[in-house]
Amino acid sequence: MAKLPSTFRAANRTTRQYRELYARLPRHIQELTRVACLLFDQDPDHPSLRRHLLDDRKKAKHHPDSFSVSITIQYRAIYFFDEQTEQNVWYWIGTHAQYDKFTGKR
Repeated sequence: MAKLPSTFRAANRTTRQYRELYARLPRHIQELTRVACLLFDQDPDHPSLRRHLLDDRKKAKHHPDSFSVSITIQYRAIYFFDEQTEQNVWYWIGTHAQYDKFTGKR
């Protein structure tokens, strides 16, 4: 991912899993992810991000108290807030179909 502003990097970090998933995304989705990160840095509650808390489900693989952010209508990213480091930890990104499976919706 191209370097993001220091304000974003100070408040957010990515896991190895996130970086590996990101690397597999099409280039145009990687660029749209960067745009979404810039928008998130300015306003995490911006309506176009459709940020929301994920429901905890038995079949889900996501961390408790995780949030979903829309990159596009077809791609989502997931993070949680780590109280120890006071940072958002981004750990998953993928298509909406993969998201449904990961979050236990299917």
